[in-house]
Amino acid sequence: MDIYTRTLAPRFSKLLAKREGELRSILHATGDFAVQAPEAQAREVLDFKDMAVEETQSVVDEAKADHALEELEQVVAARKRLTEQTYGECLDCGEPIDLRRLMAMPATPFCTACQGIHEHGRGVGARRPTLHLGKGKSS
Repeated sequence: MDIYTRTLAPRFSKLLAKREGELRSILHATGDFAVQAPEAQAREVLDFKDMAVEETQSVVDEAKADHALEELEQVVAARKRLTEQTYGECLDCGEPIDLRRLMAMPATPFCTACQGIHEHGRGVGARRPTLHLGKGKSS
């Protein structure tokens, strides 16, 4: 497994800075949309299809902004880890994160195994009560 070394810090610093700029642009554009939205609502909408399209676009823009904000927080945290020289170490187990994973997702805080545990824990925790209730009712 190839692992991150501090000699790669400038490269990852540039990657993270670039992504931070992209995310801030997305958030800025979404903010501009929010400012323009009242003007769009002020005009008379004659077609329910147009209203539905506008509402759908608003929901999509809001979801995009939420995702961008969440990712921006991860990027800022990753840049802080770079400064603290803990970048490339899994926040859960402390083991090195595979370099291929860091190249694909520079802001990732977890190794593949720990990320799997996080994702599995969310999925199982959400399904388990439903499965238990279903079995309990049929008995």
